[in-house]
Amino acid sequence: MLRSGGRQRLDEQRQRVRRRSSDEASQADRSGGAERGLRGLVGAGPTQVDVTAAMRARDASRPSAEELATAEAELVVVRRNWQPRD
Repeated sequence: MLRSGGRQRLDEQRQRVRRRSSDEASQADRSGGAERGLRGLVGAGPTQVDVTAAMRARDASRPSAEELATAEAELVVVRRNWQPRD
């Protein structure tokens, strides 16, 4: 159990972290559009994102047609301990 002095120090540390997070967020708002969106996805802050941010991340991570063709041509799938069905 924390004593009052320890609890006060813990509260002060939490406030500093919150201030730092809000300062980083305001700096991200002033930067470029694409980078700002990326910072919103990977920066410090809550681990849950809203629906629009999740949809942006999904669309950004989709492979292009060229990447899919390269993967189909070069990818080797190795199955360990695989046995055909009887």
